[in-house]
Amino acid sequence: MRRSLLVPLFLVAACPYAPQKMETVSGAGSPPGESADAPQSTRSPAARDTPASAQATAATLPAVTPATGPATGIDLQSLDRTVKPCHDFYRFACGGWLRRTEIPADRARWGSFSQIEERNLLVLRAILELDAAGGGDPQDPGKEKLGDLYGACMDERRIESAAAADLAAELRRVDGVRSIAALAEELARMHLGLANAFFQLHSQQDFKDATLVIATLDQGGLGLPDRDYYLKDDGKFPEIRLAYGRHVAKLFELSGARGVDAAVAAQTVLRIERALAEAQLGRVDRRDPAKIYHRLELAGIEQKAPLFPWRAYFKAIGHPDVKLINVAVPEYFAAVDRLLERVPMADWRIYLRWHTLHGAAPHLSRAFVDENFRFFGTTLTGARELPPRWKRCVQAADHSLGEALAQAFVRRTFGADGKRSTHDMVMAIERSMDRTLKQIGWMDDATRAEGFGKLRTIANKIGYPDRWRSYDALSVDRASHLRNMIAASTFETHRDLGKIGRPLDRGEWQMTPPTVNAYYEPSLNEMVFPAGILQPPFWNRAARQAVNYGAIGMVMGHELTHGFDDEGRKFDGQGNLRQWWTASVNEEFERRAACVVKQFDGYVAVDDLHLNGKLTLGENIADLGGIKLAYHAFAAEQAEGHLGSPVQGEFSDEQLFFLGIAQAWCTKTRDENARMRVTVDPHSPPENRVNGPLSNLAEFAAAWQCGPGSRMVRAEQCVIW
Repeated sequence: MRRSLLVPLFLVAACPYAPQKMETVSGAGSPPGESADAPQSTRSPAARDTPASAQATAATLPAVTPATGPATGIDLQSLDRTVKPCHDFYRFACGGWLRRTEIPADRARWGSFSQIEERNLLVLRAILELDAAGGGDPQDPGKEKLGDLYGACMDERRIESAAAADLAAELRRVDGVRSIAALAEELARMHLGLANAFFQLHSQQDFKDATLVIATLDQGGLGLPDRDYYLKDDGKFPEIRLAYGRHVAKLFELSGARGVDAAVAAQTVLRIERALAEAQLGRVDRRDPAKIYHRLELAGIEQKAPLFPWRAYFKAIGHPDVKLINVAVPEYFAAVDRLLERVPMADWRIYLRWHTLHGAAPHLSRAFVDENFRFFGTTLTGARELPPRWKRCVQAADHSLGEALAQAFVRRTFGADGKRSTHDMVMAIERSMDRTLKQIGWMDDATRAEGFGKLRTIANKIGYPDRWRSYDALSVDRASHLRNMIAASTFETHRDLGKIGRPLDRGEWQMTPPTVNAYYEPSLNEMVFPAGILQPPFWNRAARQAVNYGAIGMVMGHELTHGFDDEGRKFDGQGNLRQWWTASVNEEFERRAACVVKQFDGYVAVDDLHLNGKLTLGENIADLGGIKLAYHAFAAEQAEGHLGSPVQGEFSDEQLFFLGIAQAWCTKTRDENARMRVTVDPHSPPENRVNGPLSNLAEFAAAWQCGPGSRMVRAEQCVIW
């Protein structure tokens, strides 16, 4: 997905070994996301439509076992009763699961989210295989295109025979670049396709006028996940750079270069990408919207980077009228302009050739796919095996024709009753925030009034869009998987850039409905909860409402709190970047946020790598506030008699609430993946997302009778919302 301030529940990218030109909200090269469970009535037919290997995958997913009395939605077998809840609640809730669970070979991480994603993939596969066979639901207008796209992706024999010619055609265009003018024209073609060279261009709402859609030019052009991979010499960074150089050389060899020439070319790529990295803004600084907002317009970028022919570039990309431009990092473009002056054109051709290979590799012959996975899958994330082709092709269909594929998925997995029930819970949590704003002592009346205004204008999108996206302008066929991927990317780029200068579409979704995630978008002041996550263990019709309030309620509270975290609070209720906090209240918020930074700086993710409390601050604030909002909403609904009689069993409803939170985050992560996340992920590891906020909550301590001095009761309590 294109760069915005969109704040998802967690870092997610469908396939970390499939470089895509359009960055997801999580950043390039990020690991696979995690997901939720389809109702029983839809899971069984999906399993019957899939071969034994897919059914075996589904069979590894744990069942929810009932507690004493009525079913609660808590898996008692996942508990570790040798651990005291007040000592380490995450281990108490998930220790049994952690002991018996192995990460699947094709995954870098495995947990509740990824289990749900696995189920969703099976449902999507059943839909796509019907489409590819010429069947499918006649209600779905995109089923022919879905069938062709999926069929071309699954046709390994054709890919092996045709991909080389398709790639050669792409590379010939790069080899023809002999001037800066030709470079700009070729770069436009690459940006329409699969490559993310030099920089990024996309649309966004104007931070200062949320009704206006403008263009944004932003830093980009790296093959590794982050600038730190090029610039840091501690930890595993030097080792990864060496491995990356070998990977680049290997892809050059596969494309026809001799060994020595490939090694020299790889060093050229690393030298250029390091220079680009040196000019980029770091992830922590990018969390401040003021640091990535500079309305320079066309004249301004021409002045900042005069050597690059901007007007010719915009014409070549098919949008010659682009003039309203935010330049996210002006100094980056000045640095790129200086590089254009001093780097020989022959070296730029090598760099462009690499990014052509990098973008195309996941869609080429098996030799390219395997080498791409070896580095981006195994070296960076620790995954042991390439995911089966059907999974990669389902993900390609979701990425390319997501809202066409989603229509059948929604009918199978999410009904109108699900939409109503989850909407009611969102409303309860918004009422909880209303009470919080009324009662919070450190906020003055002027800021409080603005906060109420923002809360009451939040838009909620649940399940699926009211209006489905049209893919009429996208043409795909079964002749070439690579060409289909380029066509899909070109379609999406034109769709995105076509929004510039037009009225804002507030109905647009930035995740597909099968996605197992959720997000808050500050410029739209909206929360979005796709159908993909509104399934067990997050939302379960059969579970106690206490568990649902803990699991999906925490998610809802998390996204709502993003509107009032260190980043989202800088936008008002209309989505404009505006200081609506008085100076004294702003100072008090910063003081309280510093407590959260200090707490999470103290956690170790893997080896001796500590979390970055500033990078993860927004997510940690959202977790802390979200759990509190969900608990108070649950308590209010319970007090009003809306949740039925209290549970009779081993655990009280209050305890089930917190178990619902923890078991939704039971996760195992490979060390390689954990190391990468410390650098690129604004979210803390699952264990810290549970124990971290709960150790600050008096409500948790009361529910589990944790006294002062317990490890789950911090001496220095961090309290914001």
